[in-house]
Amino acid sequence: MVPHLKAAFAGIVMLMAGAAAPILGQAQTLPKIAAPLAKTAKAKAPAQARVLPKDTRQFTAWLQQNLPHINTTITTSPSITLTNLQPGDLLLLQQCPWLQYIDRGHRQAKEELELKDSDLSANSIAAVHARYPEWNGEGIVVSVKENPFDTTDIDLKDRILASPAFSEAYSTHATTMATIIAGGGNSSPEALGVVWGSSVTSSSFANLMPDETEALKQQQVSVQSHSYGVGVENYYGLESMAYDEQVLAYPELLHVFSSGNSGTATPETGAYAGIAGVANLTGQFKTSKNSLSVGALDKNRTVGTLSSVGPAYDGRVKPELVAHGAGGTSEAAAVASGVAAMVQQAYAAQQSGTLPPAALVKAVLINSADDVGNAHVDFESGYGNIDALGAVETVKSNRFRMGSLATGATDRFILQLPAGTQQLKVTLVWHDAAAAPDAPTALVNDLDLQLKHSGSGEVWLPWVLNAFPHPDSLNKTAIRAADHLNNVEQVTLQQPMAGAYEVHITGHTVPQGPQAYSLVYEYTSAALSWTYPTPQSSLTAGNSNRIRWSTHVSGSARLEYKTSGSDTWTVISDNINLSQTYYDWTAPDILTLAQFRLVTGTQTIISPEFILAPVINPAITLSCGEEVLLQWPAVTGATAYQVYSLQGHYMQPLLSVKDTVAILAAPAQESGYFAVAPVLAGAVARRGRSVAYTSEAEVCYIANFLPRQLVMDSVLFDLSLSTTYSLAEVALERLDNGAYTVVQVKPVTRQTEIILRDASPTTGLNRYRARVTTQQGQQYYSQTEEVFFTRSGFIQVGPNPVVAGQEVAVVAHGEGVAQLQLYNLLGQQVYTSTDGGVLKTVPTTGLPAGIYILRLLTERGEKLSTRLLVL
Repeated sequence: MVPHLKAAFAGIVMLMAGAAAPILGQAQTLPKIAAPLAKTAKAKAPAQARVLPKDTRQFTAWLQQNLPHINTTITTSPSITLTNLQPGDLLLLQQCPWLQYIDRGHRQAKEELELKDSDLSANSIAAVHARYPEWNGEGIVVSVKENPFDTTDIDLKDRILASPAFSEAYSTHATTMATIIAGGGNSSPEALGVVWGSSVTSSSFANLMPDETEALKQQQVSVQSHSYGVGVENYYGLESMAYDEQVLAYPELLHVFSSGNSGTATPETGAYAGIAGVANLTGQFKTSKNSLSVGALDKNRTVGTLSSVGPAYDGRVKPELVAHGAGGTSEAAAVASGVAAMVQQAYAAQQSGTLPPAALVKAVLINSADDVGNAHVDFESGYGNIDALGAVETVKSNRFRMGSLATGATDRFILQLPAGTQQLKVTLVWHDAAAAPDAPTALVNDLDLQLKHSGSGEVWLPWVLNAFPHPDSLNKTAIRAADHLNNVEQVTLQQPMAGAYEVHITGHTVPQGPQAYSLVYEYTSAALSWTYPTPQSSLTAGNSNRIRWSTHVSGSARLEYKTSGSDTWTVISDNINLSQTYYDWTAPDILTLAQFRLVTGTQTIISPEFILAPVINPAITLSCGEEVLLQWPAVTGATAYQVYSLQGHYMQPLLSVKDTVAILAAPAQESGYFAVAPVLAGAVARRGRSVAYTSEAEVCYIANFLPRQLVMDSVLFDLSLSTTYSLAEVALERLDNGAYTVVQVKPVTRQTEIILRDASPTTGLNRYRARVTTQQGQQYYSQTEEVFFTRSGFIQVGPNPVVAGQEVAVVAHGEGVAQLQLYNLLGQQVYTSTDGGVLKTVPTTGLPAGIYILRLLTERGEKLSTRLLVL
């Protein structure tokens, strides 16, 4: 028997024989094991595991005695990672009296899809940027935990905090996530992030446990974004517990997880095993109570097919929220992380720089979300689609309360609802004590929320879902009931009467109290309002543009637009579905200022004025010495063009010009970035993509200069100019007797593609260059190009003489396919081949020394011959 299996067997026998009898009570309670670990261990013994000791000292001693070959590492106290496990080790570990829980070890995390269609208007982020530009995330630090992102990306310029993770190769996915959160929009407007003024740092998902709390505090990280998964896992394990514990130790830190892209998967373990398309979050850490899990909406505001859904293993609501994520839940989690940072900054601005508890941020995001999917709450979209504008205005209006409760205690406060309120919504969130791994339900401290009408005494309870493990139950609409499962509770009331309402928060059962809580409320009207376009928005001419509005009523409306200076409204559609809250408008291909209006039977709302313009993408057409020439296509109707350059963290206005060119001083640094936007009557349209300047890529008018053929019977060159700006003439020059002479001169027109010709070349090898002359008399030259000019009957070989074994190159009139024949002086053919190359070749390996006749038969019927001396 293998030695360590003998030890395992002996240990089990000792336990069975009562050898552990002195260890009473605790020692007799054997550890639980994570269901996925137990399942996989039957097929293949794991190489590692993570365990939670009851007594670390006693467990270490037991391990040294029974399984000394196992290596231990404390990753996140008090859990211990075990490596170098051998077959049979897991069985013995399950008999250890000093273990409380055995969990899976490290799994390979995978990034969860790429960015496809970023749209900051989808979650009203663009509206926040327009109304509250100061809430750009400045002073907030966001950590992106996965692979490292690109620290040279200009959209994150000078806002990256150091991290050991940056020693590894960067990932495009991580760079995309960092850009969604904090991109500065320098490379293009599409690269503008949610909180473009925030600082970002990186952390590695090679460690699935939380990062060191003190390290996060030291860098002042208050949001950490996690856009990765490890496969479907729906249980509360050591990672779940560790994340819940960390948030209690660092209350300002919010962890945002993507729910996963396994929405069609079927769980294999737990209460929901075998039920397709439910309970398929991709990582046990995502089931933690004090974090935020986010699913993805596609561009039509429906939950994506692949977006992982709940419930959590014990029936809790997961994910809690959704956000725009045409590229998957990675994108949605990054959006949510950015909005969370925005909420933190809005709160800190009103609280002398103090950050809010993460429970309050979570409550604000949940309470302000727009309901999608099944009414109220569901296991696919949680409490709804994130509304950034509603979230920051909740904080700005101080529509929140915080407190703490012990068992049996109740906090009450009064809300005065105005007439015309369409909906009242109240959300209670608390960050709960960590549960024991594999607890039947994760909730420890249970608070209750109620809404009561002060006049009538009528009471409304939170919305609760049916978590029974059957598809019919899981798809049922939420009902009002007491919630003793979730640490998020929400009450809504449609079209409530005006007057006083009491909000009651009660400590139902608080064994580890007092329990701190955060409560948020809002009341909305039936009024329509525009969320996009915002003031000074720029829509793209000739393209489809999605416009958006906000409403809490259904029905239809007429959508119209008009251009500036006109009183005529043009109908876009006379049957708009208001509850859809968006419309895709194909804009005319014109440059103009315009407005929209929505008309219902009772309301008319007019959008802010926006500019409709084409997007300009400039090019650097000249980079000579200390000057850079920027050019772009003209836009009909533009009164000017705004030129931008990258200065400091962001693109800044550099100069305004009326022409379609700008002569700029070359940047002092080795690189620079420029962009251009059309201007109409003082309104600046959206910038196009930025163009990069590098000192190494000098272009002085001549972009390309190449011969049509290397061997030809007429000498033709193609000259490509980067620009014709300020050019007077171009010329073709040939090297004759050590000096260049002009063989052709052409005046410059608007054409940048020019054909140059030598009408009287010399037979054989010729060398040429192109020259351009500016209107100021400056001259610039191309590289030298060589051309063989051949007349009918021309043939030349080289080297000649040739040492046997070397190849002979053959240059002849014409470039078509030709037959090569080699004869000795006796008339015997010693070689033949067919060659279509410009320079044809003949091998001489094995040929005796002597004189040979090389004959070439062209496809034109020409018969050319010459002598070849082989040494």
